Amino acid sequence: MGLEILNATGGLGLFLLGMVVLTSGLKELAGDTIRRMIAKFTKNLPSGIATGAIVTGILQSSSATTVTAVGFASAGLLSLSQSLGIVFGANLGTTVTGWIVAVFGFKMKLGEVAFPLILVGTLMHLFARRRIAAAGLALAGFGLIFVGIDSLQAGMAGLTDTVTPKSFPSDTWLGRIFLVFIGIGITLVTQSSSAGVAMAITAVHTGTISLTQGVAMVIGFDVGTTVTALMATLGGSVSAKRTAYAHVFFNVSTACVAYFLVPAYMWFWQDILDLGDRFPPEIGLVTFHSLFNIVGILMLVPFSRQIIRFICWLAPEDVNDHTERLEESFIQTPNVAIEAARSTLSEVFLDVLHLFHGLFADDVDRAEIPTVMEESHEALTVTEDYLRRINVSKADPETLRCYQEVVLALDHIRRLTRRFKEIERLDAAGDIKDLRQIVQSLTGLFRDTQSAFRDRQKLMDEQPLEACARELDQNQESIRRRFTDAASRSGDDFEYVLNQLDSYRWLSRISYHLWRVVHHLQSARMIDGEAQTAPVEVIETAATGTQE
Repeated sequence: MGLEILNATGGLGLFLLGMVVLTSGLKELAGDTIRRMIAKFTKNLPSGIATGAIVTGILQSSSATTVTAVGFASAGLLSLSQSLGIVFGANLGTTVTGWIVAVFGFKMKLGEVAFPLILVGTLMHLFARRRIAAAGLALAGFGLIFVGIDSLQAGMAGLTDTVTPKSFPSDTWLGRIFLVFIGIGITLVTQSSSAGVAMAITAVHTGTISLTQGVAMVIGFDVGTTVTALMATLGGSVSAKRTAYAHVFFNVSTACVAYFLVPAYMWFWQDILDLGDRFPPEIGLVTFHSLFNIVGILMLVPFSRQIIRFICWLAPEDVNDHTERLEESFIQTPNVAIEAARSTLSEVFLDVLHLFHGLFADDVDRAEIPTVMEESHEALTVTEDYLRRINVSKADPETLRCYQEVVLALDHIRRLTRRFKEIERLDAAGDIKDLRQIVQSLTGLFRDTQSAFRDRQKLMDEQPLEACARELDQNQESIRRRFTDAASRSGDDFEYVLNQLDSYRWLSRISYHLWRVVHHLQSARMIDGEAQTAPVEVIETAATGTQE
């Protein structure tokens, strides 16, 4: 019996290792395609469900999908409704693992060819480059899964004389509750619902447990994954907590429904369809696993708004904590970390816009400016440090470009905030008609930019900002001459003329940095095709010389 237990536990370990290797290889093979797919195709709750299911089926890891969704939600690229859809879909997509094990693991006997697969995959990973090496890693992981299944099956087959369905709680309402908790315990130990499902499938296949006992344990596997999700939110952002709470809510609600579906399902499977003789029990198990996740989605989608309100009540938004998006866990995923930094800068930029609009519209208490600027400076410093720690040395060109755009945006926001130290120049603008018109134009641009940046899903038309900045830069020489000529004819004080010139330069710099911040923040967005504006190297040289 000791040898059989060792075979079973060793097989489980090989299965877990195979899942880790397979997922790593697939993630490396897919590169940023998967993350871009999530960002691009997740437009609403239904598309989020489809995207979450497909991506999880490809990656063979619901946690990888959920982590990416948490990252984008935390960064502000996905709404809670969209990330909720991805969580729903990921739970459905993770059932694909069970189907692979049930169909290929026992029917096709892939364990016999698994060792050659591992050898070929390892050689590919060692001697090939990039995508071929990643494909080799995935292939080796695929082989390891079925070596593990073979060992697990052999170990459990040897236990059939001593461990039988009678060794587990009986098929009663209370017995099923105990089986659910056994499933939760197994998931907590293995930290993988897929491993638990593989164990249950193997146990059902070898007759160690009955199909009814297996379906009850599968419910527990789904509930057990929520503990890992909750632990991952410790110290995390509000968006991360909300996504984890959505995961818990979905899995627990679905589990409750599934628990009461067990008798009906067994009756339908065995008595009505009479599939017990035509299909092996492991097929019945994975069918139930997929079925109750589908039922859960159909049951909860109509109440998504109420669910979102409940989750927002559980995890209320932090007040003025822009840097809460900058999670340490994102550092290892450069494009998610970059998007988190970009969204943080967008929030700081909104505060700066609000202050400038109030200042130019004469609708703000100037005594509040130092406090807001201190908060903005602190947020910019934290974001700068966060960006320094993102390793983009091996990033693809698009991720590197987005990183550079975010760094440039941070630089221009800093320069824009420095203008608050010279607000007395705004007072000098009130005496000159030309300067008053510029102030009015910038007031409207501040208002329009605020409105555009509050809507995260749309891009702002940069043309009015660019036109204003270019016009002020191009007219600077003629304005200087006009001011000095007017002063000479009127006999104005020399200091008064200098104040007018300083005021014009101040307004020109504000206009320029406003345009550049908007351009860089929008160019750094991760969604393909939406942020393709003029090349950086062309624009950055358009107004050189006078801008700080």
